[in-house]
Amino acid sequence: MDCAVRTHSLSKNYGIKRAVADLNLEVPAGSVYALLGLNGAGKSTILKMLIGLTRPTAGSGFCLGMDILARGMQVREKVGYLGEEPHLYGYMTVKQAIRFCRGLYRQWDEGLVERYLEAFQLPSQSKIHELSQGMKNQLALILALAPRPELLLLDEPTAGFDPVKRRLFYSAVLREVVSEGKTVLIATNRLDDVERVADRIGLMHRGSLVRTCSLDELKSQEKEIRVVFQKEPPPELFEQPGVWQVFREGRAYRVAVFDRLEEIWQSFDAFPHYTLEVKSTDLEEIFLRYVTEEGNEDD
Repeated sequence: MDCAVRTHSLSKNYGIKRAVADLNLEVPAGSVYALLGLNGAGKSTILKMLIGLTRPTAGSGFCLGMDILARGMQVREKVGYLGEEPHLYGYMTVKQAIRFCRGLYRQWDEGLVERYLEAFQLPSQSKIHELSQGMKNQLALILALAPRPELLLLDEPTAGFDPVKRRLFYSAVLREVVSEGKTVLIATNRLDDVERVADRIGLMHRGSLVRTCSLDELKSQEKEIRVVFQKEPPPELFEQPGVWQVFREGRAYRVAVFDRLEEIWQSFDAFPHYTLEVKSTDLEEIFLRYVTEEGNEDD
């Protein structure tokens, strides 16, 4: 199995609003894949469709080779899911919630549960409604990991975490899932989370997947050329394949490039200029170019 998740034209409408539009997503088996986008980009809806909490309006999807519509129950047996707001019974204690969930699965790693109860310092006798949101998310992660899922879906998983607990959270994910060759799909808008754990990303904007690649590829290809020409350049200089955006500041130009950097550089260098340089672009700048309205319009 090359892909742990594969969708074809997967879509979800809420009335006239399209939350997810014709999604063609491929998540390689054994990878940590991050769906990165602003709130409302459709990330949570995608995960809910994959796990069977929301029915697609159109299209198809497969998790671990299983059709998400025809084999939803089997998908849920092998896929762990941590929603943005975990649904836990507030009247239960932490210990009771663990006992309840243990009875739902054929496979359950009690040693893992004990290990992370101690690591997160979760009080086993406290009622869930007394826990902070961060502690509820920690408990929900333990409940998602204990059945040893082959695929783990995480929706904004570190909301309410301090930096120490956030690092511990992802250490747990990497240790218990990724190190065993299993797959993680994260929906988030936290760039620090993505840079820490993801090896592939999909950039989401208004329900559409606008870019997908490895994190290293994104950083190496996305550059900015800064140039001051001696005279007005021809428009076709900025219309080459690989040019993403052009910003003009007086006589200077900032040109965002996502591909063919060498060819674009040489074409600029051949035209009379005063200064010409290439700057690296950090992940936040790249993110904003793709996922904000401002980032999709030229100045």
